Formats: sequence, C-alpha cells, structure tokens
Amino acid sequence: HDVDDGIRAGLISLDELRDLAIVRRQYDLVAGRYPDLGPRRMVHEVVRRMIDYLVNDLISASAASIARAEPRSVDDVRAFSEPLLTFSAEVHAEHLELKRYLRQHLYRHYRVLRMTTKAKRVVRALFDAMFEDVELMPTEHQEAARRMEAVDGRPGRARAVADYIAGMTDRYAIREH
Repeated sequence: HDVDDGIRAGLISLDELRDLAIVRRQYDLVAGRYPDLGPRRMVHEVVRRMIDYLVNDLISASAASIARAEPRSVDDVRAFSEPLLTFSAEVHAEHLELKRYLRQHLYRHYRVLRMTTKAKRVVRALFDAMFEDVELMPTEHQEAARRMEAVDGRPGRARAVADYIAGMTDRYAIREH
C-alpha cells in the first residue's frame, strides 16, 4: 500500500518501480492481459497482484517451513532457531529489494521527512498540553488519566494521555492542535 500511496502522492512512479523484479513481474502480467488499462487502474492492479503474490508465497513457504520443523508445542516453536513464518528465498530477495527502494526513495523523501517532523511537533505539543492539563481531553479520558495517575503516578497519567493521542486520526490531531 505504500507503493500506491507514494505513486498517488507523486513521490515515486510506476515507471521507476518497474526496475524492481517484484513490480516488473506483476506489471508485465497486467500489461499483457489488459494492454489498454489507464494509469490509475494499472497501479491498482499491479499493487493488488503484488500483495497477492507476497501473501501466497508467505503462506506456502511458511507451510513448508512448519512441515520441516515439525513443532509439537509452542515451546518447540519458540526454540526453533529460524523463523517458521517466512517467504521463499526468491520472494524474500525481491521483497528486500522493494523495501530498500522504498526506504531510499519514499520514506526518506524530503517531503515525507518534512511531514514527519511536523507530525512529531503536533504530537509533542498535544501531549505536553494535555499532560499539563488533563481537562483538555474529553471527560472519559480525563477520568482515565486521573485513575491511572492514582495507581502509577505521573507515568500513569502520561500513559493515559499517550493512549488518547494514539487513538486520534491525523485530521483530528491537527484540528485539536
């Protein structure tokens, strides 16, 4: 979904992503089957198929891993030296290639970093204000903050304020700020 979001935001393009094996494979399948698809629908189909490809590989590779390990209990699962839920080697490599690309070109994009910095400031300001004065929160959250503070002191109050903020949507947090 980050691929879809990044394309819609204009931070990355499907043409750039086609250099990646996981995208190229799905793009070629979709373009071959639906040569007249519009750009937006093409992105949707490629992303949908990439997710399906990853999920199906995870299921089959994990089933094989579990069958090889033959765990008999939860303790057996915990003791196993390798993760039992895994991608196949080929898909794992493709997935890592995609993740590296996204880290470099999307997550570290200056517009994303700028927005992240702004979001941190908003969350920090909300937390500071509501921690200082719990009456700035709705009644049920004020009561929770007081209850939690009575039990755990200031860390309890902080937890209640953090929980309230964590439940906010981006729009609501900006409006409250």
